[in-house]
Amino acid sequence: MHTIKITTFAVPNELKKLAQQWNLPVDTIDFDVLSYQTQYIGAIDEDWRTLDGNDLGEITTEVEIRSPLLLIRQEYQLLVRPLVPHPHFNLQFTMASDKYKSKLVAIVDPSSSLPLKKGLQEYLKETISRKKLRSGFMIGITDGSLEKEINAMLLKIQKEGPLKEPYRLPITHFYPPITPINDNVILHYKKIQRSNNLLDGVEINDLIIEYILPKNGVDGRSCTGKHIHVGDPLIRYANTIKTDPQSIRAEEDHHSIRFYATKSGFVERKNGLFTISQDLYLKSASFKSTGSLEAGSEKEINIKIGAGSKAGDDAIGSGVNIDVQTLDVKGTVGSNTKIQACEVTIGAQTHKKSFIEVEGNATIHLHRGNLKAKHAIIDILEAGTVEAQTVYVKTMSGGEIIAQRVIIDVLHSNAKITALESIEIKRIAGDGNDLIINPRALPSYLEQITALEDELARKQHELSERGKKYLQKELLMKEERTRIQRTINNINIASRQNKEPMKSDKERLTQYKSAVESLKNEAIMIKAQEEALHAFERKLDHLYEADLQAVVTHHKTYDGNTRVQFIDPKTRRAYTISPKGKITHIRLHKEGDEKKLFFES
Repeated sequence: MHTIKITTFAVPNELKKLAQQWNLPVDTIDFDVLSYQTQYIGAIDEDWRTLDGNDLGEITTEVEIRSPLLLIRQEYQLLVRPLVPHPHFNLQFTMASDKYKSKLVAIVDPSSSLPLKKGLQEYLKETISRKKLRSGFMIGITDGSLEKEINAMLLKIQKEGPLKEPYRLPITHFYPPITPINDNVILHYKKIQRSNNLLDGVEINDLIIEYILPKNGVDGRSCTGKHIHVGDPLIRYANTIKTDPQSIRAEEDHHSIRFYATKSGFVERKNGLFTISQDLYLKSASFKSTGSLEAGSEKEINIKIGAGSKAGDDAIGSGVNIDVQTLDVKGTVGSNTKIQACEVTIGAQTHKKSFIEVEGNATIHLHRGNLKAKHAIIDILEAGTVEAQTVYVKTMSGGEIIAQRVIIDVLHSNAKITALESIEIKRIAGDGNDLIINPRALPSYLEQITALEDELARKQHELSERGKKYLQKELLMKEERTRIQRTINNINIASRQNKEPMKSDKERLTQYKSAVESLKNEAIMIKAQEEALHAFERKLDHLYEADLQAVVTHHKTYDGNTRVQFIDPKTRRAYTISPKGKITHIRLHKEGDEKKLFFES
């Protein structure tokens, strides 16, 4: 192989041709760039023109550079020679580009030998340029910040030593295209994905739908000099979104049209029109037909469900979850159903494995499941559980109630009723019932009294520790008192002799007076803390007397088969009786330090 000068517009093709002529692998052939020039034909040019320098922006605009009307090429004068390794440097790297070839990065292998010697920067630029030309990329006009990036890599090597991992070195960029934005519809109200959920609940001012406006892209120019065409945006949804102006408002900018809810409810599409509805009527709800109905009780959604689509079917089928503001069910509620609402009405029965939680009123015909509510009104309670503030039951047979106040019209057998304030039974028609006044059984009371007890224990401990420290300081002051008297005597003697008292005596007396004043202030603080503690104890004692404020009322005659029990919230002691005869009210009275059951007929 011999050295040869060539002029070419296509370096890869020329090197391949020479390799074939010399019967050599192309990677054993190297070259030096003797010179090159960039040539162009603009929109108004008749023939190729030569660019003076490397900045196209000096002779045209970015708009023309990005347009297909501009043609660019480079002509190179090369000295082709055998590949000879550099005596000092060895840059090993691969190149990676974006799909448009508008940006190019060199991935520098850490095995590269790059000692910080004179000539390294020039070697790097030449080596990178040769590899770019071998791959069909232009040089010069696309180099941009290559020199700056090389300096950054060399600075890193200078500070940290040889590369320990692959280094990404940006080596060329031209005019990347800006891709067009296709129009699109984003259903924001569906972003909280719930599997098999019929309702999409929204609140006022929630962003529910967004139409992304189509936007034209901008053509680009690759680092090979070729024009990059991006095409027009797709427009598919321009006329598909129609909304109800009474419940949805729109805002538009250059990016999108956004649709907001003007009232809370759930998003519904009727006859192609998006609207916010608040009332939903269903024949039935099942996991298969409707899925769950979870919109959130804070949203104004009211659901009415019929008695079931077929005879014998549950109105709310097994496994359905419901979370709405109000729920009115004409039929039955199936097993493993979970209901959350502010108001609930159930016209038939609840399954024993159903779970219902109501912020306000719950009205149920036949209850066998698990209910938590603020106020519960039940026609028939049959082995179900109820936890509420107030509970009214027409007929109860088995089951359990925990409430502040309970009223039962007819009580059958094997029921457990626990209250904080009162239990009123109009008629007992069975046996094995427990009527219990137990304040600690009420979660609200238990939480309050537990917090007070914990706080009282903390305050008592703080006061005890403060008292111990006060006694220690007081003892030290007593020991100091004798010594300080001598100091006072020394000061008096100096005063009588018209001498200046010793500085140490004056400082010691000042410190003692300050300590005495501090001890007085500490005593005042302890006294105030004791008074606060006593007030806290009185508050807790008042809560401990909740059982003394409660009453069990029965309007008929006890037969001895009903157990009435009052449980002291402080001592946990139980006062129990199975009354017989006409006893209208049973209370717990305090006589001295003792509590006793008290009866009124």
